[in-house]
Amino acid sequence: MKIVIVSRNTFFQHALASMLAADDIDIALQVDDLAVFAKGNRAFPSDVDVLIVEDAAPCSQRLFANLSTLHRRRPLLKSLLVVPKFDAAFLLELFEAGCAGCLSSNVPPAAIPQYLRLAASGQRILPDGAADLLKQLIQEVTPPADATALMSKLTNREGRVLSQLLRGAPNKIIASCLQVPVTTVKGDVKSIMRKTGAANRTALVVSVMRKGFGGMDQPAPQYA
Repeated sequence: MKIVIVSRNTFFQHALASMLAADDIDIALQVDDLAVFAKGNRAFPSDVDVLIVEDAAPCSQRLFANLSTLHRRRPLLKSLLVVPKFDAAFLLELFEAGCAGCLSSNVPPAAIPQYLRLAASGQRILPDGAADLLKQLIQEVTPPADATALMSKLTNREGRVLSQLLRGAPNKIIASCLQVPVTTVKGDVKSIMRKTGAANRTALVVSVMRKGFGGMDQPAPQYA
C-alpha cells in the first residue's frame, strides 16, 4: 500500500512516516498543503491508495473544496482526515467531499496502519462517538413513507443509480457501471433527490437506509 501524507506539522509528518515505514507501508509523498494538488500545481502520484490529511484546526471550507476537487479527478482514491474534533455537520461535509472517513487526533498511533488498510479496502472510517452523531442525524432526516413508495417514484435507471449510491459509488463509477455519460448520472441523482425531498446525497442515503431499502445487491425492478 502507498500513501500521501498532508500536514503542516513537520513532526507529525516525519513521526507518521517513520511508523508506517516500519509497518511496510510506502510513503509516496509528504506535503504541507493539499491545494498544490487541487490547483494542479503538482501532479498527484498515480499509484497512491490512501491520502491521509492531518488538520490541527477545525476543517475549513477550503480544505473540503480541495478534497472534492481531488476526488473528482481521482474517484478511486481514498482519503482519511485526522482532526481534533467533529460534529454531525462536519461528518456530512466529510462524506459529501468524497472522504473515506476521519480519525480523532487522540487515536493510538499503533492503530493508524490498520485504519489506513481498512480505508484502502473501501471501508468507512468513523471515530469514537460518531455513532451517536449519526443516530442524531438519522432522527433529523425526514424519510420517504416506505421503500415501496420510494421505488415507485423512480424510473428503472434511477433505481439502479440509487443502488450504486447506497454502495458509496461516485458519479464516474456509477456512469461506468451503467454505461451512460456522467452528465446522465448527475441528472438522475438530482431527479432522485427531488422526488425524495433529500437535501443532499448523504441525507438521501440516510433516509433510504433507514427505511430498509434492500435493492443494493439486487437488479432494480422495472418501472413504468
